[in-house]
Amino acid sequence: MEIPYTVTARPDTGLWNAKIGVWLFLASEVMLFGGLFSSYIFLRLGADYHWPVHVLNVPWGFINTLVLIGSSVTVVMAWASLKMRKWGAYKVYMAITIACALAFLWIKKNEYTDKVHHIAVKTKDGTIIEGHFPDHGKHWINFDNVTSIKLSTRESDPEYFLESCTTPSPKFTTPAGKTVSLDDAGLASIREEAGKEPSIDLKAATPLTFKVNNSPFPPFNTIRSYNDSMLSFKDGTVINGKLTDYKMTLQVTRVDVRDVADRSKSQAWTLMGAGWKEAFEHHEHQKLEHAKEHNPEADPYKNPDFVRHALTMEVHTAKPDPSHHAPEGVGELLQSFKDTLFSHAEHNGPVITLDPKKDIAFWSNWLPKWNTYFAIYFTLTGLHGLHVLAGAIVLTWFLVVDTKRFKNDPEHLANRVETGGLFWHFVDLVWIFLFPLLYLL
Repeated sequence: MEIPYTVTARPDTGLWNAKIGVWLFLASEVMLFGGLFSSYIFLRLGADYHWPVHVLNVPWGFINTLVLIGSSVTVVMAWASLKMRKWGAYKVYMAITIACALAFLWIKKNEYTDKVHHIAVKTKDGTIIEGHFPDHGKHWINFDNVTSIKLSTRESDPEYFLESCTTPSPKFTTPAGKTVSLDDAGLASIREEAGKEPSIDLKAATPLTFKVNNSPFPPFNTIRSYNDSMLSFKDGTVINGKLTDYKMTLQVTRVDVRDVADRSKSQAWTLMGAGWKEAFEHHEHQKLEHAKEHNPEADPYKNPDFVRHALTMEVHTAKPDPSHHAPEGVGELLQSFKDTLFSHAEHNGPVITLDPKKDIAFWSNWLPKWNTYFAIYFTLTGLHGLHVLAGAIVLTWFLVVDTKRFKNDPEHLANRVETGGLFWHFVDLVWIFLFPLLYLL
């Protein structure tokens, strides 16, 4: 059965079926993204905290903009090549379009990875200290005097337990009085005794010690929950003991004291060590002198942009250098470009140790958990990324699978590529709005 109006236009609309369908689909897409953009604006206007500004990687976002604009040109050239029956040119232009889509997704993946590894800590006095874990994304908690465990008896266990136990060759006593190790034979005996039960209580022959990685990053995040006397692994195994040491180690990249009542007494200066308070005061003084030079009559502390620049300080060195002069004007812009493009290489701040109970009010990586801004950032860019992926799959289908249609019905293939191109132009247009809204404003 031949589907009508795939090549010729319908007499009632003057369009062929697929073109009508894609325009109706794009109308629903406009409503979807329009609602999300409106939500972002209202959430920003009603935010009860300092809304993040210029925290995203602007250079990479700009490169992604150029990539998508270039792909819009090449997809049109691919369609035009089909209309002129130039099969070789069509393949080249379509391949470039798909390569641009993959480049966009690769850059976005790197941006997401950077957000996952960027740690933000809010201390008890309101100071926000940002950085990353220096030990390849790991940080540790120690459990001692573990005398009993509730061992999960599933086939994949107890991998997390064994990886974190620092007592060599641990032995246990089962409820039936058997002494076993957690080797293959011991696990078989334990599972036989447990029967259909999902777990079994074991007593340690000698007290055990554990060093457990509490990283939020997979595959290191093996902890489900813990408190002062208990720790539960993701595989279901539970240990009972004493939490003896849990310190968070952070390499600092930025300090924000806008919410501190007395910034001269911020916890950051105690944690970072001598000299950093003086370095910050010098940084603030520089910004203040610059603001007064340009507008001596105004109170700069009533200007949110000044407060953001003056009361936050980027940290690039392990030791404070109060004599360092921050660049202004074009130099500041170039430094910002360099910092964002090469963020991992340029930040080598001091490594500090925080006590979660004494120092930390809340901490997270730059994910939706941290604040509303990142929640809607990942919603908007993630949904847009799925559209890019879907468009790339469709265009790849046209290039790789739908090749016979060029010989049998080339005009039909051209129409299909045109509908795919319309969707691709919409995806590019959404990014043209996303980039300034999230990255620049």
